[in-house]
Amino acid sequence: MRHLFTAFMGSFLLALAPVTAAVSPLAVDLPETAAWIGQRVPFTIELRARGSFSGSASFDLPQVPGTLIVKIGNPVVGSKQLDGENWVVQSHEFALFSQQVGTLEIASFPVRFERREGFTGAAEAMQAETPVLKFQIERPPGSEDINFLVTTDSLELSESWEPEPGPARVGTVFKRSIVQRAREIPGMALAPVPDAAPDGIRVYPGAAATNDKLARGEFLGERRETITYLIEKPGTIELPALTYQWWNPELEKLQSKTLPAVTFEVAAPAAVTSSGEVAPSGPPWEWLLASGVVIGLLAFRWRGIFAGLQRFWSVLNPPHQVAARRLLQACRQHDAMAAYEQWAAWRDTQPRGCSPDQDMASALADLQSHLFGVGEQGPWRGDDLARAFRKFNLPGKKIDTQRQRPALPPLNPPAA
Repeated sequence: MRHLFTAFMGSFLLALAPVTAAVSPLAVDLPETAAWIGQRVPFTIELRARGSFSGSASFDLPQVPGTLIVKIGNPVVGSKQLDGENWVVQSHEFALFSQQVGTLEIASFPVRFERREGFTGAAEAMQAETPVLKFQIERPPGSEDINFLVTTDSLELSESWEPEPGPARVGTVFKRSIVQRAREIPGMALAPVPDAAPDGIRVYPGAAATNDKLARGEFLGERRETITYLIEKPGTIELPALTYQWWNPELEKLQSKTLPAVTFEVAAPAAVTSSGEVAPSGPPWEWLLASGVVIGLLAFRWRGIFAGLQRFWSVLNPPHQVAARRLLQACRQHDAMAAYEQWAAWRDTQPRGCSPDQDMASALADLQSHLFGVGEQGPWRGDDLARAFRKFNLPGKKIDTQRQRPALPPLNPPAA
């Protein structure tokens, strides 16, 4: 009888096992697997629980060259019948944008969340892996010469100048703000502003600021960039027109909008008369007297003047901004060691406990793997680190800091 009972219980438990084991805690829904370059490819990750969820889910999104993966909106909670039972499901929407052509493979990545067997009681920590995701990315016809292509049914483009372009002198600074808006595209997936300029103008690119909105199911992305131009030479200088092209999937054709060319008439530093001759200067003795007074004052007050200049320079160029510029320059030059050193210099200017966000931590891990990893390393590209740092170091953004424990115990701990 004992053997019969044992065999019966074993068969009973085996019959019950598929009910729980067959239901995966995670599922991925891919409505579409083929897309154009720069087109939004949606997919959904569904988390499952018998009861309720606790806290927020965490997704370790992989870093894929030339590809952006973003999470869209807040999760949607519902219910679903799975293997004859009622399960609570939490759906998270994502969007993928890629500039690669051909088969794009996204490696499996971990997802962590907490769930309960019922609607009360302790939550159980869960970790599951997504399957490998594969997409087919195609280049639209006629776009072979376009390095960065956006796919959308509409693109709004506008610009503003401060001051307005016009007559200028050597040393004049102009700021140009360019704003792009597009449906179904986040700001980070829109094309960056070209930083090329003709001889005689130095360009200082600014960090891109994004402002994405999701209302009534409509997604609108915005990208705003401010470029600073410094006039360095006299003469007639022309900034060429900027043309933005995108692929319209509904019309199946390339469309474009152009910001007009800008011409600067730059005067020479010295004053010039209407006849083209240099205006005469004042009598030599006046210049000699003025020079002597200035030299005397400088000799008498040189220490105070030098200290004041140092303070003024430090206000214009605080250490954290200097380190940030040098880090971005190292990224543009794809200099891995310089980027690593400048990141450390920038961290030294931040409050104690400053910690990078997820994108920045991933880019830093890739940099450290390249510098200190085992085995042969290919050439390092600084684009991902620069993009993550600009997002992490946005003006006005409050950088998270972690409260750290003191290294030593208190000298006089309070009585228990």
